[in-house]
Amino acid sequence: MASLTSRNRVLAALRGQEPDRVPFMEVSVDRAVAYAAVGQSVTNGRAPRTRSAAEDLIAMGGLFGMPEEGDLELARAMGLDALGVHFWVPTERVNAEVDGHSMMVGGKIKSRSDLALLRLRLPDPDNPMIYEPYQRFIERYRDSGLALFCFTSMGFDSAVQGMGFETFSYALYDDPILVEGMFDLYADWYTRAMRRLTALGFDFLWLGDDIAFKTAPFVSPRVFRSLFLPRGRRVVEQITLPWVFHSDGNLVPILDDLLELGMCGLHPIEPEAMDLVEIKRRYGSRVCLLGNISVDTLSRGTPKEVDALVEHAIQVAAPEGGYIVGSSNSITWYCKPENVAAMCRAAQRYGAYPIGARSGPAATDSVGG
Repeated sequence: MASLTSRNRVLAALRGQEPDRVPFMEVSVDRAVAYAAVGQSVTNGRAPRTRSAAEDLIAMGGLFGMPEEGDLELARAMGLDALGVHFWVPTERVNAEVDGHSMMVGGKIKSRSDLALLRLRLPDPDNPMIYEPYQRFIERYRDSGLALFCFTSMGFDSAVQGMGFETFSYALYDDPILVEGMFDLYADWYTRAMRRLTALGFDFLWLGDDIAFKTAPFVSPRVFRSLFLPRGRRVVEQITLPWVFHSDGNLVPILDDLLELGMCGLHPIEPEAMDLVEIKRRYGSRVCLLGNISVDTLSRGTPKEVDALVEHAIQVAAPEGGYIVGSSNSITWYCKPENVAAMCRAAQRYGAYPIGARSGPAATDSVGG
């Protein structure tokens, strides 16, 4: 097969087809780790960026954090097939600094009166100013050949994080009206926002809402069907593009229900929670599978172990199409650069169709030296 552009390669995989090679994508990449993985300086002579007016209304971020000069070159150096930007309405989560990093420790919404005040604080999702940076992102990178995506939400994360997990769990039984009000508020917000995001010109959307632990979903299938699904359906009915759903954890007990929402791709098939071989066997004809390369191994393992994980994932999930390789969540600040470099090299080495063909010996790989 003739070589495809990254954009066409990704879209073919999302359609369940075999492109020229398995695409390689990440929903988020720590810039310092990425630069170290490709053997470059993180500063790279870039001037500090200024905060935009839109960032006062929404939580905007790019694939490597906030969009910066050099991100396209960095994505290409890693061999990524997609470049993205993030779009989130600010949540009511409470963060604290843990070992120098901001971590969620709770939420501010504890009562219906808190919820009433929240309704007054949310920005107007029909404000055109919110979408101007996203339009500029598309215009800037449209001719790059990479697939362009927006990572956003159905609002589940915002609702749960805004209450804090403990309050959310108790309120499911003690005050279901509060829980339903939170879910309705954010579903309504993202429904309105999705109409505008879909029209901007992205190639696909990536919707992230964590709904499961490693052992099981956060809630029973019954609660998932009554609380999550109807509100998620309202949001995704506005989408006219291919879209991918992200949630960590074990989704198997609710996966048949979840797939009724109509996503083209499922991410990240966390290996500590789901079996890629079994998911491919049961659902590979219905949805493109993304990810599965263990962040734990990327953080604590060796390049040799990472290489073996990538080879295995491609061998079991890529035949007959519908697989995109990547980490089992994202490339975080604690991933080892040498392991990220190994994943980038392995994606190129093992990903050529027909699966089993090598793109060249390791000595000729350019990623990470």
